[in-house]
Amino acid sequence: MNYIRTSIVIFFNFLSLVAGSSGDLTEDVCKKSTNYKLCVSFLRANPRSSSADKKGLVCIMIQLSLTKAKNIYNQTLIILKQPMEPILQQCLQICRDNYDLAVSQITSSIKYLDENNFDMVNDGISGATTFSVTYKESFTEWHSVRKDPLKARSDDFFHFNDITLSLLDNFQMIVKSLSLAAPYKTMV
Repeated sequence: MNYIRTSIVIFFNFLSLVAGSSGDLTEDVCKKSTNYKLCVSFLRANPRSSSADKKGLVCIMIQLSLTKAKNIYNQTLIILKQPMEPILQQCLQICRDNYDLAVSQITSSIKYLDENNFDMVNDGISGATTFSVTYKESFTEWHSVRKDPLKARSDDFFHFNDITLSLLDNFQMIVKSLSLAAPYKTMV
């Protein structure tokens, strides 16, 4: 009975990896993302993607997310050096603090990905995405009187992480299904 069950699990896992494959891993992976065009665009822009496996593609996206978070954090520091109204300064300090936390969360996520601790990777990327939303609320608390100078970058960061999380979720499902089959292989 276990042999049949193992064979079925392995067959369907293999089928899911091979069936419908265009031979281009980047395209195949991005088809399952929340935004195919952006996913392909981001991954193809990175020279390492052509030789990466699925986990490598997820890692590239997380590293790109880290770069985006650091860029927003650094841009916030530059803006904060300029004279401005105290309310705007408070909003931007909240932004700086949130993106500092985002950088920390994403950095930890890269470490957790290396350790195959996918739940912690997901928590880190999700947390970083939440920080980008939280800081925006500071601009609306004062009746939307202040314009967020980093809105476009922050929105891009949010959508980028949505794509990254969808790739991570897909990869995590594949790994879990293969790990469920692994104990049965040893019984055969």
